[in-house]
Amino acid sequence: MPRKKNEILHHIDLSKYQHEQTRWSNDLINAPIVYSLVERRLMYFISREVKHHFVESHLDVPDNWKDLYFHLTDYDLGEIGGYKNVPHTYKILKSLASKLIPVAFRNEQGESIKGEIHWIDSFFYNENTGRYDVRISPEIMPYLIDISRNFTMLDMGTAMMLRSKYSQKMYELCCQFGGDFRYIGGTEKTEGNIYKKRVLPIRMELFRKIFYLDEVIDQRTKQVINKASYTNYRDIRLNILDVAQKELYDLYANGFCNIWFDYQEGERKGRGGKVSSIVLYVYTREFPKRGEARPWKKGDEALCPFETYTEHKENTTIQMRVKQNPWYSTTPETQEYALQTLLGHHLKQDEVHYYMNKIRLEARRCSDTYIQVMQVIQEKERQPKFQNGTEAYKRNAIVNYALKENLKEFGWSLEPMQKEQKSAI
Repeated sequence: MPRKKNEILHHIDLSKYQHEQTRWSNDLINAPIVYSLVERRLMYFISREVKHHFVESHLDVPDNWKDLYFHLTDYDLGEIGGYKNVPHTYKILKSLASKLIPVAFRNEQGESIKGEIHWIDSFFYNENTGRYDVRISPEIMPYLIDISRNFTMLDMGTAMMLRSKYSQKMYELCCQFGGDFRYIGGTEKTEGNIYKKRVLPIRMELFRKIFYLDEVIDQRTKQVINKASYTNYRDIRLNILDVAQKELYDLYANGFCNIWFDYQEGERKGRGGKVSSIVLYVYTREFPKRGEARPWKKGDEALCPFETYTEHKENTTIQMRVKQNPWYSTTPETQEYALQTLLGHHLKQDEVHYYMNKIRLEARRCSDTYIQVMQVIQEKERQPKFQNGTEAYKRNAIVNYALKENLKEFGWSLEPMQKEQKSAI
């Protein structure tokens, strides 16, 4: 049984937390936890301010980053860390400028670059007004705004409620993989299985890296930056997974959160060896857990990460036509852009966004995916009835026939976008 509303979050005034969506680059989601609970709350607060000051005002290009100062009061600090802990939150805010987050990217020359950046690069306190002035580091801005791909939507109200840095990170990961995500493994397909949607197998090495559990040594000075913690699976299960699962489930059951997770241990290194992976099952209100909506416990029906896999059909007449398509010999990036443009000729922007997200996921299974979709649309466009039809007729022909029915010749199809999905976008 989940805890009731009056039994959870007694230290937080729930009315202070507004549930609004903010984008984070997946580079931030997957970065190691180098920040404490309250430090991450400060980052959530900053993200919300960036959204209001820049994203909503369409000032999301570097030329507009002339004034990166944000102004906070004791009321804001109370919202972040609790109204009885304002002095403590003040100290954390002041010290945040000295803490770095690791990032990795490729420069314009394709070279691998690793570095560290600040969230805040200066801090001031006005003794007369009692106002705190903090300046956001320009280097963090690209990870918060103008993100068109590889981003995750976080609910800042939910994130601010969480009570441990590990619950915060698990929430972020659940949000990252809680949509139409499907993990495509290397060997499962040959065994007739494929991972279900919203199921994520994660290697223990990667899990430990993201949760900052390994010893970290500065490569230049050889000094220990972070000591190893929770060195075995049992410690991880008790101190991270169980705690985060309980907290997210309590919030979900009481209407304060739209996502939670189950988990199970994955493979072991040899018989009786160490657990080498963890399997996460992400549930949302749109895609809830089947059966009783509560964390899995011993005696329940076993969790199964797989579903039957059906390979795209090949060696058919239409497949031969695909290979003759003018776009067939171009790069996947070119095909993706061409398909997005083609969809834009007949569908609304939110529909294009919806279908492209699903098509990109399918493209991870089959390299011909973009061409297959273009082929069925182009064949539909060549029909005289389509050419003479109204815009509404053409849209219906694309959505309910080309994408939903004609793609079945390749062994898959795309369901039309529902009204709830339109409102969410």
